[in-house]
Amino acid sequence: MLTSGPTAVSYFFVLSGFVITLAYYQPNARFDFRSYFVARFSRVYPVYILAFVLTCLYYLEIMSKVKSGKVLSNIFLYQAWIPRYGQSFNIAAWSLSVEVFFYIVFPFLAIFIKRFTTKQLLRLSLVFWVVSQVIHSILYTLLIPEQSIWLNYFPPFHLNAFFLGMAGGVWYLSNATHQSIKQATNRALLIASLGFVLLMISLREYTPRFSQYFSLDIGLLAPFFLIIILTLALDTTSLSQRLKHPWLVLLGDSSYALFILHLPFLWLFTSFLRMTGATITDSTKFFIHILVSISLSIAIFKHIERPARDWLRSNYKMLPLILLDILLIISMVHLSFSLRLGDGIADFLRTQTYAIRVGVVSYFFSLLVFRYYTTNSWRSLATAVTFGTVILIGFVYLAWTSEWIEGFPRSILLLIPIMIYMAIYLSRFIAQFLRFNYFKMPKHVP
Repeated sequence: MLTSGPTAVSYFFVLSGFVITLAYYQPNARFDFRSYFVARFSRVYPVYILAFVLTCLYYLEIMSKVKSGKVLSNIFLYQAWIPRYGQSFNIAAWSLSVEVFFYIVFPFLAIFIKRFTTKQLLRLSLVFWVVSQVIHSILYTLLIPEQSIWLNYFPPFHLNAFFLGMAGGVWYLSNATHQSIKQATNRALLIASLGFVLLMISLREYTPRFSQYFSLDIGLLAPFFLIIILTLALDTTSLSQRLKHPWLVLLGDSSYALFILHLPFLWLFTSFLRMTGATITDSTKFFIHILVSISLSIAIFKHIERPARDWLRSNYKMLPLILLDILLIISMVHLSFSLRLGDGIADFLRTQTYAIRVGVVSYFFSLLVFRYYTTNSWRSLATAVTFGTVILIGFVYLAWTSEWIEGFPRSILLLIPIMIYMAIYLSRFIAQFLRFNYFKMPKHVP
């Protein structure tokens, strides 16, 4: 039961469809696409990109050799669509790639299901669930094992779980407030569904032939997950009161950070132990990892995830500005190498790739730390560029001494911050000239 993470992800997909429907499904109103996508982006991406950066830190030794396609697929969350990239970098991130697919299709599904009654929608969701399971089973048995594994991460095969959650959300919105449900019956349904789910997970090891045809990891238990969610939502006993305890609510709020960060935390912790030569038992390592991961996830929720989410929702028009700065950083690092090396750049391709990837993180991180996007001050910009350069030089020097890259180009590393500073200044100057309000010239704050 404790090692059935992929199966539990299906529960998350059902819950996601249920909760998003409660938040955004309004059958008598137009769908607000802008606020919806801003809210979804601000909810998921800041912590996701933090997890990606920490994963890259673990893989620092090979970051100059990793294919750009693999890096981009993880940055833009489409890795689950590509068989060879589905489990690349942060293994748990495949589910976020699937979730992004759900976010994209939800508005159109929400518009589509308005034509159905609640009963019709429930039937439709169950029919779609059956069809999805059958198609997956056929493809799973026809393909050789090496090819069939990627089906478990392929986003469309998880849509059945999400769609069931949506149908459950519509039923809850339509019936929960005026339908009287005996709490004894509700509790019995909860216990029976939970028991059945745990039984199926436990029996999987002893029924290999069944697992060859139907996988619990692509929504096979979704109807029972929906029953669990609905019975918990309808519960009015002491159970629901206990689940509202502030500590449990805080753990729930920080659960996303825990999910997406627990593997990078484990890998970096393991690397730290290896570098220091410390030896601890597996059980001790396990409990330290749990305690540290939960504590860090709570801290990240309070000080990074929630502030970033709130700021992005209030300043979403600055997203093009942030994207522009990232593109400028990439371009200026690349241009610095080209201006200094000319035709000789072919001998420093790994160094250039490494500098670009580390430079984007170090400079953008510095812009955030020194609050450039909130102060709009040239002082904070200058400090951020200087600090980012120090970080970049440190990592390039480490890579050079470790023989991960071809050389340590001192003159280029000094040219890069000048180019970045000038590029950002000119971009704001041009934008102000063109009267783009959100591309303001930084202020000279004393």
